[in-house]
Amino acid sequence: MTEMPGSTKGKLLISNSSVIQDFFHKSIILMVDHDEDGAFGLVLNKPTEQTLESLIKNLPDTEHADRTVYAGGPVDNMFVTIVHNHKASRDPGVEIIPGIFMARSYDTLVEVLQSPECSFRVFQGYSGWSPGQLEGEFEKLSWVLAEPKEEMIFQASDSEDLWKDALRSKGGIYKYFVEHTKDPLLN
Repeated sequence: MTEMPGSTKGKLLISNSSVIQDFFHKSIILMVDHDEDGAFGLVLNKPTEQTLESLIKNLPDTEHADRTVYAGGPVDNMFVTIVHNHKASRDPGVEIIPGIFMARSYDTLVEVLQSPECSFRVFQGYSGWSPGQLEGEFEKLSWVLAEPKEEMIFQASDSEDLWKDALRSKGGIYKYFVEHTKDPLLN
């Protein structure tokens, strides 16, 4: 039986690949908010064909111009956001977990791009749930809950590898099945 959280805010959702076969198949979602009005998060492991330069017009010259943009979810492709760890930013945005922020400001994006000591990821779109929808998905065992780690949020690896790493980080039976079965959540 999976955990039924009161709120998933600041947590990772790891999809159960035997239940979820749509956009969220083998996905990891960083949950930005979750309350009685619904839930909101960003998929960490769905790279797009877009780069920063192709998505954001008038981008200043930056070594990050060819950085991959990630699909934050299937909702609203006009929604562009940056998740970063630049605490010294004038306006870092919403703190998701200690030291990790989400911002939608162009000025914050430029500031992060110019900071050599900053990790970041840019997303187009987001994942959203209406009131009670995510709770219903937990009842169907669609998600496994995990604690986020900064290195996982900014890790640049194959999307399925990141999904497996997230399950491994849970330890116990999740780690065993990742290492010993073709699809760890089929059992």
